[in-house]
Amino acid sequence: TCYFPERWEGAWFQSGVRAPVLIEGPRLSTKGRCLGSDGDKFLMVDEKRACYRCVVIHEKHKNVLQYKETFCHGRDALPTLCSLITGDALLYSLFRENASPVSCPFRGPFTFTYNRGHGECRSPVSNIDTCTEDSKLLLSYQACPDIYGSESTVEELQCLASWKEGSVRYLVGQIHHHHVTSNEDRFRCFVYEKTTPSSENAEGIDYRVAQSGDATCNGLFSATEGSRTMTLRRAQPINKCRFPSWIANFNHWHTLDFSQSFSFHHRNSTLRIGNSSGIEMKVLCVQVKHSREEEHVVLVTHFTMGCQSGFNCMSFYRRDGHVAEIQIGSQTNRLEDACSTPFFNKSSLPYITLVSKYSHIYESCCEYLAKIVTVG
Repeated sequence: TCYFPERWEGAWFQSGVRAPVLIEGPRLSTKGRCLGSDGDKFLMVDEKRACYRCVVIHEKHKNVLQYKETFCHGRDALPTLCSLITGDALLYSLFRENASPVSCPFRGPFTFTYNRGHGECRSPVSNIDTCTEDSKLLLSYQACPDIYGSESTVEELQCLASWKEGSVRYLVGQIHHHHVTSNEDRFRCFVYEKTTPSSENAEGIDYRVAQSGDATCNGLFSATEGSRTMTLRRAQPINKCRFPSWIANFNHWHTLDFSQSFSFHHRNSTLRIGNSSGIEMKVLCVQVKHSREEEHVVLVTHFTMGCQSGFNCMSFYRRDGHVAEIQIGSQTNRLEDACSTPFFNKSSLPYITLVSKYSHIYESCCEYLAKIVTVG
């Protein structure tokens, strides 16, 4: 008896196979029990049918295995059986179920055009937005009136594996959107290539990507041929401003009940807001709308939470060296709308009181609360 590597153990998805493929000890559920091995070659016995086969398994990534196999034959030596595998034998892919995601090999934001075999959908342009987690991308496809098969839809891509085979780079991920109901629809394979400035016809293109039409990597050999091909261009960066130094220089703040934390990063241009549920929002300072030195500032900000993103208006008030208050407006897709009345009405928005995380703040905080009580 031989044993498969421990790191392979678990449940795997194979396209066209209803039940998960299980690898455990010497057993590969759909093939039988391993009798012997030589490197990536395994001699399997199918005890129900009393026959033997060679299975050649390649580990592409901890979350992806690919294999070729012979038909079931009478007992023979492993090299003899394995020699029956021809170069054009079918290649099967196994994708780990409940896999730990990995960082995506490219990060948004991008604009992109795409082609599903009926012409390139160029206008309106589609978008890829970055998510809070670096293992996810949000792809917003636009429908082009002149291109058959193009449609307006939003897909979330979670990256599960990436590897290089010769000069070809592969990515396996799961796609999530309202049409997806099974792993056959969820798992997809991609080939991608990063263009270089010297590439012919680069035209500002950063990446070319080809996507498989099913839950396999079959027939996917280049970034220009696939069920769907995409051309990615880096989106124009959002102009950044800085959060006021009187609040950002203290770096870490929290609400009075400790239910939310606020921390400033990247030279005061980025704010991260976390809550007790573990949900985090990344906020970029985009535009200063109003500023009264050292006292009050109104900013347009761009937020990302999970794979959701947009703009909102934030108003910061300095109450004391270690006490501040903020008002946060409603979310909108347009920068221009963020601080307008429908989305930001200071007279009706609640104030959120923040205190900085320093040992001597509590005296200041209590003094400030005492003032509120006295005035009230």
